[in-house]
Amino acid sequence: MIWFAGGSLYLLPYLIRGGLDLPAVISHLTVSLIGLAFSITMLAFTARLRRLSAVATIAVYGLTVVVTAATLASVDIAVFDSIYGLFGLTHGAPNLSYSIAWAGNFAIFMSQFSLIAVAFWSLDQLEAFRQREVELQTSKASAAEARGEANKAKLSALRYQLNPHFLFNTLNSISSLVITRRRADAELMLTKLSDFLRATLSGDPDAPQTLEGEFETIDAYLGIERIRFGDRLAVAIDCPPELRDARMPHFLLQPLVENAVKHGVAPSERTVTIGISARARNGRLIVSVENDCPTLDAEAQGTGVGLRNVRERLAAVYGMAGNLETIERDAGFIAIVSLPLEFGQA
Repeated sequence: MIWFAGGSLYLLPYLIRGGLDLPAVISHLTVSLIGLAFSITMLAFTARLRRLSAVATIAVYGLTVVVTAATLASVDIAVFDSIYGLFGLTHGAPNLSYSIAWAGNFAIFMSQFSLIAVAFWSLDQLEAFRQREVELQTSKASAAEARGEANKAKLSALRYQLNPHFLFNTLNSISSLVITRRRADAELMLTKLSDFLRATLSGDPDAPQTLEGEFETIDAYLGIERIRFGDRLAVAIDCPPELRDARMPHFLLQPLVENAVKHGVAPSERTVTIGISARARNGRLIVSVENDCPTLDAEAQGTGVGLRNVRERLAAVYGMAGNLETIERDAGFIAIVSLPLEFGQA
């Protein structure tokens, strides 16, 4: 599916200019089939990584993506030159150097293989989660221990549920930037995506995170969205210094910020401010995320997958002591997280 979509995007400029030519169709089809073969090989290779640590797994995935993308970038040029040569034609602009052509191919294939790697990783995590459920069902451990392990598995699954959706949208944006020759922006977005993955995937998803750490994760995410929306996105964070070491579940606030961007910034033509504030009240930590853009679909903001995920994680960790409230206002939408106030390094 990814290679079919990628091939369609590659052929789109030919259609815009006035129709397809046979060498282009054959070349793109050949490269797509080779890319599919590389993907299958990647799947067979990465399927053996489950026993590695999280850091080692991420490192191997990253190296595999880079090597595969670099190889296919060279293969792509060779295929196009060979097929166009068979028709007595020359492919590409006469003054386009090999290094520039290779760099453009590498950026595109990096985005595609990154998406494929994320898909493989997500499926592997889902399979691991299913196996864990089976093991829990057949375990002879006590009922209390079994419930604790099931709850931990649920938290991990809820955490992993969010990443593929966001990464798919980001990698699509990177592909669009490359196709429209905004290579500098594409490179910057890849860098921001790397920072975001490092912030979200390198740590223990079940360990608590400081509020300061959550802000760093949000900043990495917003760094990507700023490239997409430019001046249309403004951010205001209000948090007393004494609350920055307050603890909360890792990756809890990012889906709330993503929801605010999706429903507030994306449909608006003016600058929209995403406000994030934290307060302590009666032994509880109150964190709000809001946008100041009225929307016609305010009801959808409070019922999405991301918000449901946050509610379920709060319930799994804190029971009745953790909750998420959403409020529709005349000048925007606000999501308010309330949980017990706890301190300590995550």
